[in-house]
Amino acid sequence: FGPETEPKTHRTLVQSAPQPPRRLRASHSLLSQVGERVNGGIGGSFLVQEVMEEEWRAMQASSGSFPSLWRKENISQAMVAEIESILQFEDDCLDSVVGMSAENLIVCPVCNRNYLTVTSCFVLCQCGVYINCKSQGMNSEKLQSLLELNLSAHANGCSKHPAFSVVLDAEGVSSLFMSCTVSIQL
Repeated sequence: FGPETEPKTHRTLVQSAPQPPRRLRASHSLLSQVGERVNGGIGGSFLVQEVMEEEWRAMQASSGSFPSLWRKENISQAMVAEIESILQFEDDCLDSVVGMSAENLIVCPVCNRNYLTVTSCFVLCQCGVYINCKSQGMNSEKLQSLLELNLSAHANGCSKHPAFSVVLDAEGVSSLFMSCTVSIQL
């Protein structure tokens, strides 16, 4: 194998090919730049930005100026309304967690989904909770007060939420029982 019989590499083929005219090279360069802009190369959004700026200038030239969509007082009113709605939402959330509302509705502490029905004789819930409280003269205010007192006492010593259940004592009387999942370690 001599130098004349060696296979020609791609590089030697490209170097030996005739050079394209200058105009063709310039067009290729311009086309490459546009392709980079459109395809997200360097400055990928440049073309979009350029078109938007041209449109903006055309709109400003045709109509002069644009009125402000928001005035300062409208912004402050919108902010106050948003803050009030957030505060109302937080109040509603707090009421539902504690189990209170303006109508003295108490969320069942066992299922945390339904409201308790409280009479002077019993407390019941759709989840199956039934507590006979005829001898205690229970009403919704008294039950709410007892729940608040016990939840507050628990919250003073523990950051966990207590669990509630209904238990029967030795005489078969049902009671609402509050327990905590945190174990005391000595």
